Amino acid sequence: MQLGGRRVSIEPEHVIYANNAFDQLAGAVKEISPGKSCTVVMDTRTREVAGRHICMDLRDAALSVSEVIVPDRDRGRSPACDEATYHSLLETIGEVEVIVSVGSGVINDLCKWSAYTKGVRYIAVATAASMNGYTSANVAAAINGVKVLERSRPPKAVFSTPELITGAPYELTASGLGDIAAKTVSSTDWYLNHVLFGDEFIRESVDLTIDVEPLYMDHGELIRAKEDQAIEALFHGLMLTGAAMTMAGTSAPASGGEHLVSHALDMMSTIRGVEHDLHGRQVGVGTIITAELYRRLLALESPVWDQERATVKDFGFWESMSGPVAEIYAPKAHRIGAAVQWLRSGDWDSLRETLSEMVRPPEDLKNCFRMAGAAHRAEDIRCSREYLLEAFLHCHEMRARFTVVDMAWLAGLLPGCAAEIVEAFA
Repeated sequence: MQLGGRRVSIEPEHVIYANNAFDQLAGAVKEISPGKSCTVVMDTRTREVAGRHICMDLRDAALSVSEVIVPDRDRGRSPACDEATYHSLLETIGEVEVIVSVGSGVINDLCKWSAYTKGVRYIAVATAASMNGYTSANVAAAINGVKVLERSRPPKAVFSTPELITGAPYELTASGLGDIAAKTVSSTDWYLNHVLFGDEFIRESVDLTIDVEPLYMDHGELIRAKEDQAIEALFHGLMLTGAAMTMAGTSAPASGGEHLVSHALDMMSTIRGVEHDLHGRQVGVGTIITAELYRRLLALESPVWDQERATVKDFGFWESMSGPVAEIYAPKAHRIGAAVQWLRSGDWDSLRETLSEMVRPPEDLKNCFRMAGAAHRAEDIRCSREYLLEAFLHCHEMRARFTVVDMAWLAGLLPGCAAEIVEAFA
């Protein structure tokens, strides 16, 4: 495919979502495994719901199969995608031809990361419609406690069945709805970066979900009822959103200011030794409050843009992580200066008119999540309003990506309106 003057190859080559999907899994492994062998990676939960039977089916198809269980953390907590778990997995799997991941966010990311490092292909078995990372080239990892984005390679193929996806714990499905809804803010942030800095913006990747999006965003109640067409639309929407990131060569189509709120919550939990909620559930709440931030920003007719307001000099909030956070943030300083230069001389009225057409109203998002039984308040993601407010006010400090949060600091909306937004919408 030709996009923006460059050739783009779309992976995965196949996404199989059907009752007989796993009948085709062995053939896909054999196609990329010269020695007809594979390593199946799962955790204790996903082994029970799918992994055990998949290993049996692969062996019945004359494949040599090794099984690897990623262990839980202390106190029975599910595995994390961090450098310690990653290095342990690399050592455990050893020499391998093909990796088959059986799981959702963490297991998929660990397998994607490991396969990329070892220079082998992997195939994903999706056990929940919980996030859009199955088909992306990105890995969301915690390194030295800081949430970072590692580049990798998408899977050769993704397999799942309606029975497996519908039967997953519902909070995982609701998490997927929060993750995919982020697109309303993230794609707007992406376009903003296109205008301010000349970043490539690929309309085709933003529009990939245009046909299926109404089936889940306009009918949250059908997601909650696990209606077949709505769940299938959500699953395919997540696959397409992941592919959009691969097409763009960046996570920008699906990750903007709303994701920074979730990443900040994760990092705050690490610092304070408490458990955070599911990624997509936190992202959903972050999407609501950043959509409202966009509305307030775009209502300003003649903002006074001040670079000093948006430039972070003290990273003490992040305590022991302040050094790595400051290093990751550093490239943003140039962007903040360039943004102010454009905003003081460019056509703000035209820009805000275009951006206004791209962002869903926060009330619509909140209603969709409420109807779906998805997280839409601070209490739904196991944190106080004060805790969420802290994440909202500091999330722009821990990534180089320029988002609506930075714009709001430049315009002087933040920190003043943050508490009011959290109170009114979360």
